[in-house]
Amino acid sequence: MNPFRNMFLSLSRMPPFLMLLIICGLAVTATALYMQQADKAKNEVAQIKAASEAEKNVKDYVVMTKKDITEGELFSDQNVELKEVQKAQVPQQAVQSTSGLYGNAANCAIASGNIVFQSFVKPIQAQVTDFEGKIGQGMRAVTFGIDTNSGVAGFVAPDSLVDILCITGAGAEVKAAPVLSTVKVIAVGTTYRKAPGETQATAASSVTVVVNPDDAEKLVKSVTAGRPYLVLRNSKDLTPVPTVDIAALFPKPKEIEVPTETASSSLPPPSLPPPPLPGGTGSVGSPDAAPPGPPPPPPMHEIELWSGSKKEVLSVPQG
Repeated sequence: MNPFRNMFLSLSRMPPFLMLLIICGLAVTATALYMQQADKAKNEVAQIKAASEAEKNVKDYVVMTKKDITEGELFSDQNVELKEVQKAQVPQQAVQSTSGLYGNAANCAIASGNIVFQSFVKPIQAQVTDFEGKIGQGMRAVTFGIDTNSGVAGFVAPDSLVDILCITGAGAEVKAAPVLSTVKVIAVGTTYRKAPGETQATAASSVTVVVNPDDAEKLVKSVTAGRPYLVLRNSKDLTPVPTVDIAALFPKPKEIEVPTETASSSLPPPSLPPPPLPGGTGSVGSPDAAPPGPPPPPPMHEIELWSGSKKEVLSVPQG
């Protein structure tokens, strides 16, 4: 026999008030289940909305062009920069770090203010594990000496980012200023690969950095004329600082004022020959002799005057 038919037959034999009671109980139970499911769905929607709002406030980085880049032009800190944007606005295949980008060429022309995509970069060659592979195309490696203090107590490691300051003078005349900013260290001493999991500082007497040719010349001149000092950066802090040329740290030479009047104006007038003797034009005892000429002028004293790189010689009588 059909079970549903048996259930209906059983209900039909119940008293009306009992049947009404059972129906009300079923309605209350169904309503409670429905409200529970509705609250659960409402909570899930609220959680999804909160997660979406939180995701909108999450920040991330993308590489953008600072100026127009032509096809084949090398990427450097002069034409690209790292920009902070909302993570939801970061498109797929966007380049999100300048690490490994510098020294590579643009695969096409890129207008200023655009995001750099991976397809805009020429395929990077297979990773080179030797030291030369850390020097990008068009870049130069420069090594200079440091000590424990100027080397941040040994916490500068390969791939660190630093600013390079130079110090000149001593005492009250000491001056210090950054000559290069956001420079990548590629070797500390003879170590050019950071050991995985290394936590100990490694002191060294020299560091090697990678810079463009113009900055290489500026750096060599700076470390020759002054004392270099490294300032360690956070690896995500790529904001450059203003830099100066090392010549700006030295006092300018004083200019020597040259008198407007010429030196010849202060010289005495030349001496005149003596008058001729009576009865002839010659000297005493030699009537036919020619008159004596003027005495030779006294020897002059020369003074050198320098104005910058210009030299002037001033002649004045001795005594």
